[in-house]
Amino acid sequence: MDARTLLVVNPAAGGGRAARSLDRVLEALQVWGDFEIAVTRAGEVRPAERIVREAVARGVTRIAVLGGDGTASQALNGLRREDGSIAPVHLALIPAGTGRDFARSTGAPRHPIAAAHALAHRATVRQVDVGVVTFPDMQERLFLNVASFGVSAQIAHALEEYPQLKRRAGALAFGLATVRAGAAFAPDTVESRIDDRDAERGPVAAMVIANGGWFGGGMHVAPSARIDDAQLEIIRFGDLARTDFVVSLPRLYRGTHYTHPKVRAAQGRELLAAPVDAGARAIEIEADGEIIGALPARFSVRPAALALLV
Repeated sequence: MDARTLLVVNPAAGGGRAARSLDRVLEALQVWGDFEIAVTRAGEVRPAERIVREAVARGVTRIAVLGGDGTASQALNGLRREDGSIAPVHLALIPAGTGRDFARSTGAPRHPIAAAHALAHRATVRQVDVGVVTFPDMQERLFLNVASFGVSAQIAHALEEYPQLKRRAGALAFGLATVRAGAAFAPDTVESRIDDRDAERGPVAAMVIANGGWFGGGMHVAPSARIDDAQLEIIRFGDLARTDFVVSLPRLYRGTHYTHPKVRAAQGRELLAAPVDAGARAIEIEADGEIIGALPARFSVRPAALALLV
């Protein structure tokens, strides 16, 4: 019979942090009894998503992920069933990536071995919200932590293209990529609407749709966001000067950027966003650090949709 528990391992996460901690993580999780181990393969597109989908089909009911926020997001999408619902599986996250931002929102230990011990000995189930990005063709992508578009998506794009930057610079890579992208980026004109409020049209350097509070290796982008309040925190960075990306970056890490005159935050359950000029460049969207498409799109929240072991 198949084991009822699966451990998904991305050995490359955190510049090899996941691989280095694997033996001690396995030792900590021995109290769970027998379980399967699946290792993601380099070069495969979204390997953790496939692994989790196949495991759910076999009847696995508890899945732990040793990897980064991107691997965790793939696992979440692997839980999505054909009807759009999320399989009733307990998901446990053992953060070993570069940023480990979602762990800040859950309050879990950010060291993989400490996180494994906490899961093994005092884990409880917490029902948390899940973000959803829906495209005009009705294709969906789930996100655990943050989705965004604008310069933030360009930063994610750069980190995808140059993974060696994250391996060599660690969490500092996010700040370096932010400064570099901001120096060459111009705002896009976007029309957006939160829930049933009036639509807003104007220049947008970036818009962040946050379930969790942190992204980009410790940037406290959404200080009011909570993962179980059935709301999204939506932060609009308007027509920022390029120098602001350098001068204001420390405020973003501290979570004090809401006082900036061109930054506005609101809460809602849905955001509709579309480019004003259909012939302009594509405005890409990232979700949990992965480029998933481009505007127009609908961003929404599914309250208490995921059973998270913390």
